[in-house]
Amino acid sequence: MFTNRFLCVQRLKASIIVWRHILINPVTQISTSNSQELYNWNLAMTHSNKRKTPKNTLALFDKLITQHPHIIPDFITYLLALGACVRLGNLDEGKRIHEYIRQRWSTTIEKSEEIKIHTCLIQLYATCGDIKTAEDIFYKENLNQQAIPVNTLMRGYIKNNRADLAVQLAEHLPKNQRNIVTFLLWANAIAQIGDIQMTDRIHGELNTLSSSVQAFFSQDSRLMNALIDMDGKCGNIVRMEDTFKNIQKPDIISYTTMAKSYIVNNSPVKALAVYDHLKQTNQVECDEVIYLVASNAAGKLGLLSRARSIHNDIISSGIPYEKNEKILNTLMDTYGKCGDLDSAREIFNKLKIKSKPSISSMINIYGINSQALEAVALFYETKNNLLGNIESILLSVLTACAHGGLIKEAQHIFDNIPNEKRTVKMWNALVDVYGRAGQLSEAHSIIRLFETTHLRAPVLYISLLAACRTHKNAKLAIEIHDELIESHIALTDDQRSAIVVLTANVCASIGDHNLSFRLRQNLYRNKIPKYSGVTLTEINGEVFEFYAQDVRHSRSKEIYAQLEILHDQLIKLGYQPNESVLTKDELNAEWSIYAHSERLAIAFNLISTSPGTTIQLTKNLRMCIDCHEVSKLIARLTQREIIARDRLRIHYFTKDGRCSCDDHF
Repeated sequence: MFTNRFLCVQRLKASIIVWRHILINPVTQISTSNSQELYNWNLAMTHSNKRKTPKNTLALFDKLITQHPHIIPDFITYLLALGACVRLGNLDEGKRIHEYIRQRWSTTIEKSEEIKIHTCLIQLYATCGDIKTAEDIFYKENLNQQAIPVNTLMRGYIKNNRADLAVQLAEHLPKNQRNIVTFLLWANAIAQIGDIQMTDRIHGELNTLSSSVQAFFSQDSRLMNALIDMDGKCGNIVRMEDTFKNIQKPDIISYTTMAKSYIVNNSPVKALAVYDHLKQTNQVECDEVIYLVASNAAGKLGLLSRARSIHNDIISSGIPYEKNEKILNTLMDTYGKCGDLDSAREIFNKLKIKSKPSISSMINIYGINSQALEAVALFYETKNNLLGNIESILLSVLTACAHGGLIKEAQHIFDNIPNEKRTVKMWNALVDVYGRAGQLSEAHSIIRLFETTHLRAPVLYISLLAACRTHKNAKLAIEIHDELIESHIALTDDQRSAIVVLTANVCASIGDHNLSFRLRQNLYRNKIPKYSGVTLTEINGEVFEFYAQDVRHSRSKEIYAQLEILHDQLIKLGYQPNESVLTKDELNAEWSIYAHSERLAIAFNLISTSPGTTIQLTKNLRMCIDCHEVSKLIARLTQREIIARDRLRIHYFTKDGRCSCDDHF
């Protein structure tokens, strides 16, 4: 969501450009050139590039070669002209100049200067997306043993999403040729790939360097920040933290990178802790990006009080945020995820230009806050003014329709999407629309229609299985389970886990606990991960987390005593546990179901806050059917509103025992 501010591709000057600054020093030029006139032209082109007017640089070059044929350009002239093309991203102009150079190569360029021109050409073609030509030049001239050309092509590979090739270049470059830029780009490439084993290799190579070189490298904040980003994106949080500790003077980018990595690794609480540390110590001044990261973390946690606090920090900082679309969009998204629809809508209305990301975000906010009709209305209000790819907007409005049970509206929107622009996610959203509404055969028919023109997509069946669980259709669930598990279709661990758990839940819901147990046993036997549910809640500025049957809290005895009181009251209201959420080995454990993580968090709020205080929760997984029903009853019993955000949407449980989702969850 946020710009990767330290990525070398964006922040680090290319080595070839550094070359130009050294070579075009007037003193150097005048001592090596026999032409004062050429020196003046090169100087004018240099000043033009420094003033960031590359079009003028090219105009000067054209004037030189067309109106002054007696002045013969040298390799510095060519570097300046090609550099202007790089800055403009103008490949056609670059090819024209390349051809001009090629025709005069033998008479105007010395052997010692060729590598510089070739490297600049590699940079031009790679920057403009013509990787093949860049590779042709690179390998034809045997530049794979020299750091600067290798670094240049690595940068091009990263820019063109071929980080795997960038890693290969770094690994095959002789060790004595690797420089700090090589390691920096190497780390950027691994971060793009996300392979934790590759991180071991680069750290291993760094550790083989002499202690003096390692000490020198550790003082380079760009490299250290790149390593933090790499380890964070590859999931090695411990090593990321160790690298951060070894930075002598971490800058704002160091802190921001670490906070973003915590969010990527589902640790937004730690991301907020980084932000709080910055605010409390005041060692490094906060900037726009750290505010965005902190706001994003608050949104992921669903902590409205933190969202408002960060918003106030932005106001106090003096940043003119009301004219900054990126900040406004982030704040809008954060408020929406925290259940404050009014604040999100207020920010949306402030936007002078409502871009596609803004509209998509607002439609999504309406959807997760049970305002599906508002989402559809905004879609029709804005769609005629949108150009280009609107996939995210279409997906947001279809998802909103699923949450609101708007079948006709969703089908109409889907029918108007051209066939070639219908993505798997859009098909999945339509399956979800029918599935949530209980029209399982229609949802199944949509999958069959999809498969007439596409390869089988397990995600569609997983959505249908979720609907089978909700509507207790065990026959269809088992049929889907057997078809997917026994087929040769490739499944990820997450997909296989979802298929088995959902089917097991359906079997349990109709009382077939033996089959449910066998399915789960297969899951454990094959060591397929099943992710634990965790619920977060904030009280007096402190965030608490609860797992099912959690006893870690210092007030656990009070929490479970409160749960027993609630359970007795629920039984008197006629409540009976929904056995679909229980496994066979849990059936005799009476407390197992009413000690789910969200109920522990609710009980903790009841003993920790004054009567009438709204209870706010965030869960990393979907709320189970039983907890959803119980939350409605608890809201009525205690006369407290409960706002619970699960993985897909926000549930507003009102004091009269209703939920905003109308059970479309």
